Amino acid sequence: MENNNDWLAQRLEELSFSSTDYKRRAFFKSMYLNALQQHKRIEQAQNELDGRLWNPSRW
Repeated sequence: MENNNDWLAQRLEELSFSSTDYKRRAFFKSMYLNALQQHKRIEQAQNELDGRLWNPSRW
């Protein structure tokens, strides 16, 4: 999954830099930032789940 997310972020960043039209450039840049935020939130949720599952007080 991480490889797909890395590929997506890299591709969106490339598209934002190569676009000459302002609207397209803004669209790709916002999608790039959205992909980064989504990856961060997924990672935080996975870490929270791991922390809750490995809580020895709940065993």
